[in-house]
Amino acid sequence: MIAEGRRRAYQALIRVERDAAYLNVALQGALAGGKVDERDRALATEIAYGTLRRQITLDRLLSPLLRRPLAKLDPEVRVILRMSAYQMTWLDRVPAYAAANDGVELAKRHRPQAAALVNAVLRRYAERAQEWESLLKKALAGARDLERWSVMYSVPAWIVERLVADHGADRVLAALASMNEPAPMSLRANRLRGSREEVIARLAEEGVEARSGALADDGVRVQGQIDVTRLQAYRDGWVTIQDEGAMLVAPLLRPEPGMRVVDLCAAPGGKTTHLAELMNDRGEIDAYDVAMAKVRAVRQQAERLGVQSVHPRLGDGRQVEPGALYDAALVDAPCTGLGVMRRRPDLRYRRRPEDVAQLAQLQRSLLRRACAIVRSGGCVVYSTCTLLKEENESVVREVASDPSVGVRIEDIGGELTPNLAARVGERTAGFLLWPDWYETDGFFMARLRRI
Repeated sequence: MIAEGRRRAYQALIRVERDAAYLNVALQGALAGGKVDERDRALATEIAYGTLRRQITLDRLLSPLLRRPLAKLDPEVRVILRMSAYQMTWLDRVPAYAAANDGVELAKRHRPQAAALVNAVLRRYAERAQEWESLLKKALAGARDLERWSVMYSVPAWIVERLVADHGADRVLAALASMNEPAPMSLRANRLRGSREEVIARLAEEGVEARSGALADDGVRVQGQIDVTRLQAYRDGWVTIQDEGAMLVAPLLRPEPGMRVVDLCAAPGGKTTHLAELMNDRGEIDAYDVAMAKVRAVRQQAERLGVQSVHPRLGDGRQVEPGALYDAALVDAPCTGLGVMRRRPDLRYRRRPEDVAQLAQLQRSLLRRACAIVRSGGCVVYSTCTLLKEENESVVREVASDPSVGVRIEDIGGELTPNLAARVGERTAGFLLWPDWYETDGFFMARLRRI
């Protein structure tokens, strides 16, 4: 009998491989049918996310054991081989024979004609699973650095090339290694419900061990992997699921009660509702997004947290026409997302080189519009969850250097926590939070002041 966690992981991964589904959506669907206990839920999540994080590495390890290229196998077979090999190599608590046996059983159920192939490949792979690093180093001994890094860190070569050109190999490789490890669970305490300490105590009542975060004033780190949405504390609006790095963005607007603020790219509402909490839910926050489903997501988030100051609005942030100028604007811009590959491992395979320039053009347009609708003396915060300079510093510098825009870049170094300030050297057009520093996502953030 196939272990429930493996069966559910396969259901998610085959949707990603065959239908180009987003992993988080596919896994949510795979775990929805029937009752799944916490251990199986955790195993399915680990296998699904881990397999995608290591996919390029796994493909290179499996290829010598196959007569045909992996790309020419049926998608069901590719998924079964990858997820089984991942367990043998990276999950110490999973016996190799269990992963291999269930892999063969999955093949019998979904591609019976390939069961013998799957059996033969996995038996051979099990003999070398623990030697993966030395095997790859030997196979890549004569390869260029770029190819070697791409395979070892399981990131497409063009992404590695762009990042290394921007930041240097040592800095980038440390980040890529970090983003191949499981993401910790971070929550934001809703200060309208209670203090961070009270939130931690509330979680403890439900058997959840948590502690204060390392960076953000409202950050809470949860021990282990749990489905937070099933907690009563979540349903009652005491917490929001949000990466601790993302919690650093909203305070940069210096939000105060009574302010009039606009968020030009609000969904799913994490930073928007954080602003409302920091403003003590007094003031006005117009929250724009381009799709009604996203607008509804922001509204649902605000309602769950009990905030009244957020006004979700359907519209393109580049075309916002306010009745009166805003005190502050947030541009949490659409981006390549290369700082969140830990939580969204499938993103690395979706992005294409041409996406960067297209997104940078959109980002500049959004930032220009934000600057145009903020009053003199007001501020604009620009943020992304990518690591590329073309989407970060270059966007901010280009907009700020245009005299017709009428803004100047502010140094935000003094507003960072002591933990971060100690890591920042020469500050340029913003601050880049690297994902290996505190197991967060990677974030860029900058503040401009309207002259």
